[in-house]
Amino acid sequence: MRLSFILQAAAKSGRQLLVNCESQATGHRVMRIRERTQDKLEFLHKDPWLDQEVLYKETRKIKTLEKQKIREIHLSRLT
Repeated sequence: MRLSFILQAAAKSGRQLLVNCESQATGHRVMRIRERTQDKLEFLHKDPWLDQEVLYKETRKIKTLEKQKIREIHLSRLT
């Protein structure tokens, strides 16, 4: 009989970023998630203040998001 259990450990690499994006027309802000290696965000989105699609650009990084890694460790390997 093989016994095993699962450990959860936070990955330190932080592959994603939470960023603030601002409307170039009115200054309205939204938050988006992007990959760390990706270029700064630029996208069209409906601005609620104008009720039109306008260009939003990334203005600053808010926080690094860490993914959870799940590893399975067999008890037989620990002894």
